[in-house]
Amino acid sequence: MTSPRSVLTPSAPTRTRDPLLDGLRTVALVRVLLWHALAWAWLSWVFPAMPVMFFLAGSLLASSLGRGGWAGTVLRRARRLLVPFWVFGGAVLVTTVLTARRAGEQVELTDAWRWVLPLLPPVGAEGQQGWLTSHLWYVSDYLWLVALAPVVVRCARRPVVASVVAFAGLALLELGPRAGLPTPVGALRTGVGDALCYGLFAVLGAAWAGRPALPGRAVLAVVAVTGVGGALALTAVVPLDRGSLNSSWLLLALAALGWLAALGLVERPLRRWSARGGAVLRGVTARAVTIYLWHPAAIVLTRTAVDELRPPGGAWTAVPLVVAGSVALTAVAVLAVGWVEDVAGGRAPRWWPVRGARPARPALLPPAALAPVTAGCLALSVAFAGGPSPSLLAIPGPSDRSALEQSAFDAVADPDVVLPTRAEPLPELPGDVLQQALDDWVARTDGIDAASVGVASGAQRWDAVWEGTSSVALGTGLPAGEPVLAASLTKGVTAALVLQEATRGTIDLDAPVPDLDGVPPGTRVTPRQLLHHAGGLPQYTETPGFDPDRVWSPVDLVALAVQAPPLFAPGEQVSYSNSGFLWLGLLLEQVTGQPYADLVAERVAGPLGLGTMTVEQREVPGWVGFSSGGVVASPGDLARWQGALFSSDLVLTPQARAELVDLRPLGNGLGVWPSCPCGTDPDGTRWAMGWGQSVNAGGAFALPAEHVAVMGYLQPEGDRALEVAADLATTLAAALPGRVGGA
Repeated sequence: MTSPRSVLTPSAPTRTRDPLLDGLRTVALVRVLLWHALAWAWLSWVFPAMPVMFFLAGSLLASSLGRGGWAGTVLRRARRLLVPFWVFGGAVLVTTVLTARRAGEQVELTDAWRWVLPLLPPVGAEGQQGWLTSHLWYVSDYLWLVALAPVVVRCARRPVVASVVAFAGLALLELGPRAGLPTPVGALRTGVGDALCYGLFAVLGAAWAGRPALPGRAVLAVVAVTGVGGALALTAVVPLDRGSLNSSWLLLALAALGWLAALGLVERPLRRWSARGGAVLRGVTARAVTIYLWHPAAIVLTRTAVDELRPPGGAWTAVPLVVAGSVALTAVAVLAVGWVEDVAGGRAPRWWPVRGARPARPALLPPAALAPVTAGCLALSVAFAGGPSPSLLAIPGPSDRSALEQSAFDAVADPDVVLPTRAEPLPELPGDVLQQALDDWVARTDGIDAASVGVASGAQRWDAVWEGTSSVALGTGLPAGEPVLAASLTKGVTAALVLQEATRGTIDLDAPVPDLDGVPPGTRVTPRQLLHHAGGLPQYTETPGFDPDRVWSPVDLVALAVQAPPLFAPGEQVSYSNSGFLWLGLLLEQVTGQPYADLVAERVAGPLGLGTMTVEQREVPGWVGFSSGGVVASPGDLARWQGALFSSDLVLTPQARAELVDLRPLGNGLGVWPSCPCGTDPDGTRWAMGWGQSVNAGGAFALPAEHVAVMGYLQPEGDRALEVAADLATTLAAALPGRVGGA
């Protein structure tokens, strides 16, 4: 097969500007801005923006090295990047100081040296949620690319070998953990992944600059179909985070190679289009660094303004406003500080770099830039002082790379793995065995001081139950069997009650929620979307008008959430929402004519014999439990409930249980969450080993195939308790007799 060493053919010698470069870079920057502004997962599949950026960078570096030495090339390219970066960094610092002063906090600079020489990406203030810094990984990667330019050019002499090595390395990085092979972790993993993925495209760009031979159209077509089609096919078994191609280096490289081959097939019309773009495309290229650095700040200001304006029509009306505002404010930044790129490149500074334009007077440039930059910093400090706006919280920060911390292939179900099962429920539970397993788990689990646990087994009423407690030191223990606040485990109770009413015909899961007293009318959200956390409602704590010192009613908090700008169009994505489950509780009370607490007592606690289960009624400033987090019960009763929810006809009919655990279309059930291993059957049905909910103080999980459910209340509360709750459940289930299969 012909090498993929070149995808596009240069139309002129190196010293002649190729309009195709300007066209591709412009399209890449537009795609980056749209991706960061909207965070629609499908956009990650439309034009591989960052691989193309590195492809173009490799091409330019190869041309630069051909005209001068390595040292000169490094200095020129680094200067062109770092000077605009320092100006942007100064604005970020001013914004951080202003934000801290508004909040009455001290400014803390972490690894300040990264703002001088960003060999590692700079770190921003926590309250900024990465919106001003997370995209700066590209700056660090580009600096390393410039420093290693001779290596890139040398690899470009053997592009086939480089491609094979890169894909082999990416396969090892992604598949190695499943095979038990040692692979990098943490920041080293990120660095290796970037070097293999983006380094490959820099090498291909350098190969293109030096070798204009283009593979035949048939070869390009095969590479295009194989690359993009292969990446799409792999998503059938590889669960990408939010469906985004950016959560796997291997799939991104595969799809991007296919895209480049597809671009090669239409190279001539692309070049003609780029030539017609003329001054606009050249201007965008000359201001590419400014656009990339400043566009996230433009998105923050635009989304904050749109959230405040609350345009009629909801999320879809907001989309064009977000895009138009982000583009407009980015253009303001280009006019204000874009000339810095001219200075860094040793060119006469211009407001807009069009051919024939008169250079600007240097003395006027800094004062003219000061006003818009200062205004931008002040506006950003206002936007961040109270925390990012609801619609910003609903989408990942620009270039959020958290999904790359572990391989997407880790979640692929192994067809050879036999999931654990148990032939029948256990009539009684061995307390000594479970106590020993609990003691061992608490002793070896870092960050957990104490646990109060309930374990249950059964069919209908789940009568076999054990409650125990363990702690690492005197004074840190929790009493066994004492009722605890179930918190968000309440959502499973609410989901069951809603499905019961759907079975009775009083609630239509797929019709808009009917008007309720005290809740603004006219919404188009359905109960099913609320159960999926897909209603687009912000958390009530993030809404305008919320006062954490006030005692609220459920209806008041729902009204706040409904009146606030939606995070997204209903049904489009998942965003965890206490507000939505409060709304469902109000709906239940309206259609049944009974208080929520009575429904829990009559429909759940009574039939199952859960003697400790009640609903918290006390008033707490800034929080309402109710149908979102108000259930109270002992760990044993919560374990019994969790098991019965997924197996007992006393709670739901088989048809309703099937709806409860249907993972379509967004990857979660109705008020419940899968506990992996997870997978997809040949008929397309998605399944999970267990079901449950983690909360800040632990969680509860049902393992239906094992006839076991576990609830763990852990101390101290926090992220660590949330992380290890599922491991506690599987550990205790594995200690019980009669288990077949599993590790």
